[in-house]
Amino acid sequence: MTTNIARRNVLIAGLALGLSVLATGCETQVETQRLPDITFAHLPAFRFDVAQIAVDSRFAAPATATHIEGRMSTSPEKALRQWAKDRLKAVGGTGALRVIIQDATATRTELPRDESFKGKFTKQQAERYDMSVKAALSLVDAGGAERGTALAQASRSITVREDVSLNDREKIVFDQVDQLLADFNTEMEASIRQHLAPWLR
Repeated sequence: MTTNIARRNVLIAGLALGLSVLATGCETQVETQRLPDITFAHLPAFRFDVAQIAVDSRFAAPATATHIEGRMSTSPEKALRQWAKDRLKAVGGTGALRVIIQDATATRTELPRDESFKGKFTKQQAERYDMSVKAALSLVDAGGAERGTALAQASRSITVREDVSLNDREKIVFDQVDQLLADFNTEMEASIRQHLAPWLR
């Protein structure tokens, strides 16, 4: 009798251990990826005849679920600030160049699904990410009078399929910000040369 009870306890313990190992094996370990910083240090800086560069952000993301700026590793606003740090240098004695951030939006929108029989067997586009940036460079003299302004803006949009992993989704969003700022950089370069060339050194 005692032997049977002992055997039963061993079987129960073994079964419990087996279930525990199985449950552990079924857990998917998602390794958090580290995305690089978006920088523009590889590009030559614009050297302005001013005493300082000042960034003034006038963009405030609405507190709604669709706005994801606060949940991004590198938001459009953060990337714009880095652009200003890397590409604009003050080499003069007076005056200032103000970087006015007017827009730095990033939103995520869930897309409607095809619930038909065919749709259930199709990998559908599940989300759309929309991003936009807009900024002005305002050059003012020692007295505060505006002497010139350069403007640039850019926008990007992309959809993501429902079967994309979390890490891949984050990488897609990161790449969109990178491309968004590349577009902005190209437009702002042209605007600087057109409107602020007399103050370049």
